Amino acid sequence: MKKFRKPQLPDVVLAIGVLSLTLVCMWVGGFPIFQACKQKSQRFAVVKNVATLQLAAESYAASHRGHYAENAVDLLPYLPDNTAPVNPYTADKVLFQCVAGDLTYRSLEGGQNYVIKAYIKGRGDGPQLLKTVSGGVSQASFTDN
Repeated sequence: MKKFRKPQLPDVVLAIGVLSLTLVCMWVGGFPIFQACKQKSQRFAVVKNVATLQLAAESYAASHRGHYAENAVDLLPYLPDNTAPVNPYTADKVLFQCVAGDLTYRSLEGGQNYVIKAYIKGRGDGPQLLKTVSGGVSQASFTDN
């Protein structure tokens, strides 16, 4: 049976150094990947919110003889839990304003159609238009920006 010797101070220092270097490399290499995954997740959440709001707009029209809501507040009863979707950047309810992670809803021509715009964080943390969705009596479209 082979006996193991007690680690000497240089061995312990070397082991701690190697472990520290490994952890630093993992953090430095993994942080950008984590950030990219987080941004992609936030982007998908905004797209999901657009689809949810569009469904609410169409449900409202189905209940109101083809007329769309004049403002986003009228859509709240048609949204899950009767509340606005969650902004993935702030974790608060969307405010229906032109800010990152938020949506805007605008009814055109007296409730004959609507436009929904979705925003993500752009350069400098300002809002950047991600998607525009529109629908109405004679039109329906979904565009990437």
